[in-house]
Amino acid sequence: MIIAAMQSLSVHSSPNPWLIRLVTFLLAALAAASIGYWVLKWPAPASTAQLALQDTATPPIDSTKIAQLLGANPSAAGAATQTPTERFQLLGVIAVGSRSGSALIAVDNAPAKPYRVGEPVTDDLLLQSVKARSVTLAANMQSSGGVTLELPPVPGTP
Repeated sequence: MIIAAMQSLSVHSSPNPWLIRLVTFLLAALAAASIGYWVLKWPAPASTAQLALQDTATPPIDSTKIAQLLGANPSAAGAATQTPTERFQLLGVIAVGSRSGSALIAVDNAPAKPYRVGEPVTDDLLLQSVKARSVTLAANMQSSGGVTLELPPVPGTP
């Protein structure tokens, strides 16, 4: 009786066979893509990973920069031990004559600044004279001698 009652029920929803095939194909493609992704992401052998870690070199530590970060003033400490020519670096000149002109000078590895003849470069030295490839620093304009700075040679010239 129950079976007869069930057979008399009619099912009006007949699924489209192409829709089922399309959904099945898409699920199979998704599964294949997932497997391919994880195969490509598979971890490398441990020896290769360890070699890659050993090959990376650590950069050298610059102690002067660390000292500056901690508040030390390396330029003041180094200035006492440096010779005058090591403290100053001549980067450029504009020579109009020995008593006029200007020079671009870096003091104690600081950024270079322009100085005119007669202007103080440091507390105890001023720019005394400017020549075509050199300058003279002295205590005052009348003193003889002092520190002579020269431009570095131009590459490619004898």
